Amino acid sequence: MATRVTGKVITLIADRQGAFIGLDNDPKLGPKDNLWRLKLDHANYNALYSLALAAAANRWSLNIRIEGDSPIDVSVDAAIKSFGVAL
Repeated sequence: MATRVTGKVITLIADRQGAFIGLDNDPKLGPKDNLWRLKLDHANYNALYSLALAAAANRWSLNIRIEGDSPIDVSVDAAIKSFGVAL
Protein backbone atom coordinates (compact mmCIF):
# COMPACT_ATOMS: atom_id res chain seq x y z
CA MET A 1 0.00 0.00 0.00
CA ALA A 2 0.99 3.60 -0.47
CA THR A 3 1.95 6.38 1.94
CA ARG A 4 -0.16 8.96 0.09
CA VAL A 5 -3.63 9.29 -1.39
CA THR A 6 -5.57 11.84 -3.44
CA GLY A 7 -9.23 12.81 -3.14
CA LYS A 8 -11.73 15.61 -2.67
CA VAL A 9 -12.51 16.76 0.86
CA ILE A 10 -15.92 15.56 2.05
CA THR A 11 -15.41 15.85 5.83
CA LEU A 12 -13.57 18.40 7.95
CA ILE A 13 -13.83 17.98 11.73
CA ALA A 14 -11.96 20.20 14.21
CA ASP A 15 -11.40 19.20 17.82
CA ARG A 16 -9.04 20.05 20.70
CA GLN A 17 -6.23 17.90 19.30
CA GLY A 18 -6.39 19.20 15.74
CA ALA A 19 -8.58 18.18 12.84
CA PHE A 20 -9.73 15.18 10.83
CA ILE A 21 -9.98 15.32 7.05
CA GLY A 22 -12.16 12.86 5.15
CA LEU A 23 -11.70 12.29 1.43
CA ASP A 24 -13.97 10.78 -1.22
CA ASN A 25 -11.40 8.07 -1.93
CA ASP A 26 -12.03 4.33 -1.70
CA PRO A 27 -12.24 3.50 2.05
CA LYS A 28 -10.03 0.44 1.42
CA LEU A 29 -7.20 2.85 0.56
CA GLY A 30 -7.61 5.08 3.62
CA PRO A 31 -6.77 4.84 7.30
CA LYS A 32 -9.08 3.95 10.19
CA ASP A 33 -12.57 5.40 9.58
CA ASN A 34 -11.14 6.89 6.35
CA LEU A 35 -10.21 10.04 8.32
CA TRP A 36 -6.77 11.64 8.19
CA ARG A 37 -5.48 13.30 11.40
CA LEU A 38 -3.96 16.79 11.19
CA LYS A 39 -2.33 17.23 14.59
CA LEU A 40 -2.67 20.59 16.32
CA ASP A 41 1.06 20.59 17.14
CA HIS A 42 2.02 20.20 13.44
CA ALA A 43 4.45 23.00 12.56
CA ASN A 44 2.23 24.10 9.65
CA TYR A 45 -1.17 23.37 11.23
CA ASN A 46 -2.75 26.76 10.46
CA ALA A 47 -1.61 26.79 6.83
CA LEU A 48 -2.64 23.17 6.23
CA TYR A 49 -6.03 23.58 7.89
CA SER A 50 -6.66 26.72 5.81
CA LEU A 51 -5.68 24.85 2.65
CA ALA A 52 -7.98 21.94 3.56
CA LEU A 53 -10.84 24.38 4.15
CA ALA A 54 -10.22 26.09 0.80
CA ALA A 55 -10.02 22.69 -0.93
CA ALA A 56 -13.35 21.66 0.60
CA ALA A 57 -15.05 24.92 -0.40
CA ASN A 58 -13.69 24.83 -3.95
CA ARG A 59 -13.86 21.05 -4.53
CA TRP A 60 -10.11 20.82 -5.15
CA SER A 61 -8.40 17.45 -4.73
CA LEU A 62 -5.85 17.05 -1.93
CA ASN A 63 -2.80 14.81 -2.21
CA ILE A 64 -2.19 13.73 1.40
CA ARG A 65 1.13 12.23 2.60
CA ILE A 66 1.21 10.49 6.00
CA GLU A 67 3.95 10.53 8.63
CA GLY A 68 6.54 7.76 8.52
CA ASP A 69 7.37 5.17 5.91
CA SER A 70 4.75 2.59 6.85
CA PRO A 71 1.97 2.16 4.31
CA ILE A 72 -1.55 3.38 5.02
CA ASP A 73 -3.41 0.77 7.10
CA VAL A 74 -7.22 0.67 7.33
CA SER A 75 -7.01 -0.47 10.97
CA VAL A 76 -4.92 2.42 12.39
CA ASP A 77 -5.08 6.22 12.45
CA ALA A 78 -2.92 8.10 9.96
CA ALA A 79 -1.27 11.41 10.89
CA ILE A 80 -0.72 13.90 8.09
CA LYS A 81 2.85 14.86 7.26
CA SER A 82 1.96 17.16 4.37
CA PHE A 83 -0.53 17.70 1.59
CA GLY A 84 -0.96 19.78 -1.49
CA VAL A 85 -3.71 20.76 -3.87
CA ALA A 86 -4.06 18.82 -7.10
CA LEU A 87 -5.88 21.14 -9.54
